[in-house]
Amino acid sequence: MANIEKFRGAMLGEVCGDALGYPLVTLNTGKIIRHYGPFGLRTMVKPKDKNAKALISDNSQMMLAAIDGLLWGDAKKLTPRDGVYRGLMRWYYSQTGEEPKRGQKTWTRRQPHEKKVCLVRERFMHERRMPEQGVLNALSNEKKGTIKVTVNESKGSAVLTRNVPTGLLFAKEPEQAFMEGVANSALTHSEPTAYLAGGAVASLTAYLASGLSLPKSLAKVARMLATAKGGDEVTLLLTAAIEQANKHPAGKGGAWDHLDSIRSLGTGDTAAEALAIAVYCINAVDDPFEAIVVAANHDGRSTVTAALTGALEGVRFGDSFLPAYWTDDVEGGDIARQMADMLFVTEEKREV
Repeated sequence: MANIEKFRGAMLGEVCGDALGYPLVTLNTGKIIRHYGPFGLRTMVKPKDKNAKALISDNSQMMLAAIDGLLWGDAKKLTPRDGVYRGLMRWYYSQTGEEPKRGQKTWTRRQPHEKKVCLVRERFMHERRMPEQGVLNALSNEKKGTIKVTVNESKGSAVLTRNVPTGLLFAKEPEQAFMEGVANSALTHSEPTAYLAGGAVASLTAYLASGLSLPKSLAKVARMLATAKGGDEVTLLLTAAIEQANKHPAGKGGAWDHLDSIRSLGTGDTAAEALAIAVYCINAVDDPFEAIVVAANHDGRSTVTAALTGALEGVRFGDSFLPAYWTDDVEGGDIARQMADMLFVTEEKREV
């Protein structure tokens, strides 16, 4: 059964992992060692400005926007997908400064569900943090993306962590979480491996939130993917990730003994690769804190791999494993905690 610690752990784990990976996303392993030492980066880097916090990327911005959308949808009796679309469009306008589309101008204002947190008024949500161009292009489209209405050919990994909140909301219905995750993902990613990877994140989150073990959760997700058209690539990479974790557990030999395994799975630029890398990390490393560190220190897209690893470990273990010097110093940490609590209340009142 889901509990509030799992919700907080997921949200705080995601933003902390994202912030840890953010300074590394453009660095290869050699540069990481030169900048941060022989063990890589193990704590978040804060800007030199007074009272500044470690920066998050577009992954966390969109995850928070997705929670906002789910809460909005609940308040307005919208489908989860339509609620998430509103949340993502608000984020899009904050990133581009564009005039809202017809019928969407009121979306940029404070909404009745925002009595405690008004995400659109948070300055960090307006900062541009390397957003995936395919996402921006899709949201600029007059058409709303679905699995039948194509808005791009993107396989990008920015679709992943924003589906963690959907998995939490549907913790009692993991199969429904998969379908909702696919629908939410197709808003911005029309390539099947991307929206199916998004669905896999939602269902994996739901299974873990319900208390199912990691191996059983992954097995159930694999069965869903096996019956989905276009799911072969995601399934193959997940299988490879688990095999790598079993054969080459990380942290047993040296600080970088995970590199070959991660490189064998890709860079994390695509959704399927990033999901596989996160699954490798949570299987290959026993300690959830160390799993996030491993997920950040490699040659690929460190933000999303560490953010997703943090979110999944947070669902498994709650927020107690995250040190205060992370949670207190990460941008948006307080907002993530408050929104996690609000999402938990919404999940609790859902009738199944």
